[in-house]
Amino acid sequence: MREQLRETTGRAVDAGAAAESLGMRPGTLDRSLTYLVRAGYVEEYADRAMSSRTGMFLITLQGIAAIDNA
Repeated sequence: MREQLRETTGRAVDAGAAAESLGMRPGTLDRSLTYLVRAGYVEEYADRAMSSRTGMFLITLQGIAAIDNA
């Protein structure tokens, strides 16, 4: 997801595209997103249907820091 941010100044990331590039299966993606949201690394759009329908999430500063420090 971090690579997606290099293309824009926003915080929007496409979780579905990131998972596809990693070869993740849908069930694994759902569990991973639940973890990432609960841990505060990504957040859903205010309109939750937007996240569930499109796979788009907002990466948090905590999420960016975790990636940069990995």
